Amino acid sequence: MAEIVFANPAALPAPAARYSMTAEVREARRWVLISGQLPVAADGSVPEDLGAQADLVIANLRAALAHHGMDVRDIVKLTTYLTTREARPPWQRRRDALFAGLTPPASTQVIVAGLADPRCAIEVEAIAAA
Repeated sequence: MAEIVFANPAALPAPAARYSMTAEVREARRWVLISGQLPVAADGSVPEDLGAQADLVIANLRAALAHHGMDVRDIVKLTTYLTTREARPPWQRRRDALFAGLTPPASTQVIVAGLADPRCAIEVEAIAAA
C-alpha cells in the first residue's frame, strides 16, 4: 500500500474548506485515475435533488474504487465540477462525511457553465494510489 502524506504548507494560504493543499505519494505500486463520475444511476436516471446527486456521485466513486480493490483512503486528489453554486453546500457536506476521520485529499472545485449530461449538476473525478 502506498504511503500518502497530505499537507498544508505554512507558506501557502489556509485551505478554503476541508481539503489538503498537497498530497505526496510514496512507494505507490498502483495508480487508478477515475473519470468524472456523474449522478447517473444504473438505470440511467438522474435525481433532481442536489443532495441526492451528491450521494449518487459518491456511490459511483466508491464502486469505481472497489472495482480496483481500493477505497476512499486511497484517494489522493479530487476534482469537482459544479454547474451551480447551490450544489456546493450539499456536495461539501457529503465530501466531508466521506473523509470523516481521515485527512482529506488534495481537491479542486470549479463552477462550470454545464456538464455533458445537462441533467447533472455535479461531476467528480479522482486519482487514487495504493
